[in-house]
Amino acid sequence: MGALTSFVMFSLAFCKCAQTGAPFIEPPTYRSEHTTLTFAEYTMQGPDGFTQLTRSFDGMFGGPTLRVQPGSTLYLTVHNQLTPEKVSTSGSTNGILRIDSTNIHTHGLHISPLSPGDDMFTKIGPGTSYEYIFEIPKDHMPGTHWYHPHFHGSTALHTGGGAAGFLIVDDPPGYLPPAIENLEEFLLVITHLNSQLMKLYSSMYEQNCKVLGGSDLDCHDKFWASGPLNGAPIDTLLVNGLQEPRLEIVANRWYRLRLLFSSIDVAISPVISGCTTKLLAKDGVYLHQAPRDLVRGFMGPGNRADWLINCPPGTWQLESKLREGDSLKFHFEAQLLTIVAADQGEVACALPTFSVSRPCYLVDLTHAEATSSLNWVLGPTPYLNNKVFEHEEHEVAACVELGRVVDLDVIGIDEHPFHIHINPFQLTNELSDSYDGYFAAGDWHDTLFTVGHRAQARMITDHFGGEMVVHCHFLAHEDFGMMHLIRLEGEEGTHYPKSKEIDRQCFWDDETFGPPTIIQHGEEQAVCDDQACCSSTAPTQPAAKDNSPKPKAASTEGDDLPYEYLLLALIWLLIPGSILVIGLAVLLKRLAQAWLQRRSSPSIQPSVPPARSPARSSTRRPPFMLGRAKSNALDRQPLTSSRRSDSPKHRGKNLPRSTSAPKRLSEIASPRVVLTDTPKDGSLSSSGNEDVESGCTPSKNLALSSCQRL
Repeated sequence: MGALTSFVMFSLAFCKCAQTGAPFIEPPTYRSEHTTLTFAEYTMQGPDGFTQLTRSFDGMFGGPTLRVQPGSTLYLTVHNQLTPEKVSTSGSTNGILRIDSTNIHTHGLHISPLSPGDDMFTKIGPGTSYEYIFEIPKDHMPGTHWYHPHFHGSTALHTGGGAAGFLIVDDPPGYLPPAIENLEEFLLVITHLNSQLMKLYSSMYEQNCKVLGGSDLDCHDKFWASGPLNGAPIDTLLVNGLQEPRLEIVANRWYRLRLLFSSIDVAISPVISGCTTKLLAKDGVYLHQAPRDLVRGFMGPGNRADWLINCPPGTWQLESKLREGDSLKFHFEAQLLTIVAADQGEVACALPTFSVSRPCYLVDLTHAEATSSLNWVLGPTPYLNNKVFEHEEHEVAACVELGRVVDLDVIGIDEHPFHIHINPFQLTNELSDSYDGYFAAGDWHDTLFTVGHRAQARMITDHFGGEMVVHCHFLAHEDFGMMHLIRLEGEEGTHYPKSKEIDRQCFWDDETFGPPTIIQHGEEQAVCDDQACCSSTAPTQPAAKDNSPKPKAASTEGDDLPYEYLLLALIWLLIPGSILVIGLAVLLKRLAQAWLQRRSSPSIQPSVPPARSPARSSTRRPPFMLGRAKSNALDRQPLTSSRRSDSPKHRGKNLPRSTSAPKRLSEIASPRVVLTDTPKDGSLSSSGNEDVESGCTPSKNLALSSCQRL
């Protein structure tokens, strides 16, 4: 029901596309694993009254968005409702031919090239249907891809006429940081529509048909050869079939844009002057460190890019615009999208910088050792490596085993977009022109078109055997024969064995991906003093514990947090302080009692030791002697010690009774005071010369509490 509603809204909006600045709307989305597409005639309504008969999917300009999950299977049935050719053009290999037949290419997917998978040689003839079975590996990286017709001979007329749509592998929950995962996103299919170029290719078909024996009437192409049904020819850029639609957003809020450039002959340089833009992914592969600051993009035919944008209040333009001083041969400049950012009191907060968990076929190969190499020279048209494709012989340019690292040296990418099916490739060197940092060593692509002439790259022949197609993505050039095949040989499912040595966290087959690695934490919207502000986000993986107070949204209590912590600190200081005061008071009380007893008791006679039994003596330092000399380690034996020598009976045996033995520091600093049994009258007696170990053993009549305090 949701897909039907979306389709109706999109169709109604597209009928109004003659008015520049119509509200932005996206194509409908299909999420079912069992999906049907119908390829048939479609009359498009373009700007300035332009009306044109073309071919498209499901009665709309372009096609619906297909969304799948890693590890899922897409059963896609394609119905071809085109009328048959009156004269067959199947007798030739290369050229604009067989325009009544079609198929589907899942551009960017890392899946099998064998039927019923992404086999570009599958033919869906007029009035017939075919069911594709696209098995998406569980270790497929989430990303932005697309689908379009790719039957050799009719590719340019079908795709150039607008037949294309997004094919998105969704991000599983937890694959991205929450600040990125939760962003609202907008899908932009940017289509270059050149009716005069389409008329040229249509006339080429008619000529080829006549060469094969057809008449003018038999070979007439009713779609583009006769020109538009109404209005003047156009050469323009459309966004989701609309010309310069208007997108309304909230100012200072981050959004994700998924961009697809569907073109067969030019490149664009998208830029939004006045807004903050960052690059998240290219050609369906996340950057190794994302996001990256973005000045402008550079997108050739078939390229995709995931942007993050944040605009201040105002009206802004997404446009294709060359750098000042540039003059590129295949480039198109035009307004794409008007962005209206409404001020709702939000502030722009910093995004986190992170790295995603990567499938093992996308590990960093910049320092890997290649086992083979392939050199490619594109051009002049229709030559690739000085050869033209011969379909009848299914000519194979090279054979490579699965699970290998292959070096690519590509020349001529300033005039011919280089595209390879099934396995993406990684730039291993900086390009001669990075185009304001858009191209960088380490980036992954499946299509490469640059302002420089040459590039070095590296790829893994991973998992899927069969024929891997390499061709120029100026699609008429591919129809002309600028295409070759690479045969991938070996056991299906073979991986590059050293991937885990390069990245121990990479995953393959049924292994589970890990959480993103946060390189630098971002910020999130908060409220400070009743105003919008930014606060640091909590770590998404184990890190040092952050005990700093966090602001409370929409509350004035947040200002009292420092006082609460101060009060807590004072409480903790008062507890030991109280104990210290109580202890000092008790000590002073004891000192006073001892001083009074000493003045009033006649039994304290240090010079006349009383008769006593040494075996029953118990020595200790009186309270008033504490702190005057450092105690010996023997004075600190516990009362509950189980050692035999710790008992009162044996303590005296541990020390020699010879008067020549060296005296302890305490004996030199002050006279020895030995406490003996307390007489019945409570008086204390002492001896200053008794050489007995000082301890803390209570005598028979001595209060235990006083001994525990020593």
